[in-house]
Amino acid sequence: MKILVDHREGQIKSALEEIFDEVEFDLLPFGDIAILFDDYAVILERKSIHDFINSIRSNRLWEQLLKMVKAKEIKGVKIKRKLLLVHGSILDFLGMEDFYNEKLWASISGALMEIVYVYGIPVFFLENNDAVITFLRILCSREMKGANDSPPKARWFRKALRELPEKDMKVYLLSSLPNVGEVLARNLLNHFGSISRIANAGIEELKLVEGIGDKRARQIYELFH
Repeated sequence: MKILVDHREGQIKSALEEIFDEVEFDLLPFGDIAILFDDYAVILERKSIHDFINSIRSNRLWEQLLKMVKAKEIKGVKIKRKLLLVHGSILDFLGMEDFYNEKLWASISGALMEIVYVYGIPVFFLENNDAVITFLRILCSREMKGANDSPPKARWFRKALRELPEKDMKVYLLSSLPNVGEVLARNLLNHFGSISRIANAGIEELKLVEGIGDKRARQIYELFH
């Protein structure tokens, strides 16, 4: 995994280097941060609350988001997700004269709906730069586990392992492997049919499974050999 940071984002690069091994400055054509995994990328546009609201007023936000929407790949890697991070509180930005300004709140509400429903880009509000770093750490962890692609979990109950259907039991066991979430576990089982065949598969065979790149294939292979 590699993290590319736009050259204008110097403040956050040093903080990212304390957590991630590969962090590089780059001149990104869109977005502020690009996370490159084995076989896909996640793009993030990062804005302070001041920049966010000012860019709505100036219409600059829509130009930036449109570039992200149109983009299919970055650095030759297919883009899978596009996110907007806004750090800071709207209440900190507004003065008392604006706090009860219904027209302004209507404008902000409409802009958020436009971003999510029309542009299809999720928006996350975070308190400060520290929260942004934590968000990125959790995002990368969930992506590598396949957690952001898994079906909703039945959190209202937990069955004992012996009560699960046979296939679900196998998925449960496989998903407990490092960097293998529920989605990859199901992909592996659908491709090979059994855990024993997965355990005996070579690296090149594992790479034929959807979502398994070279790095993950080697990790899975080494776990069984």
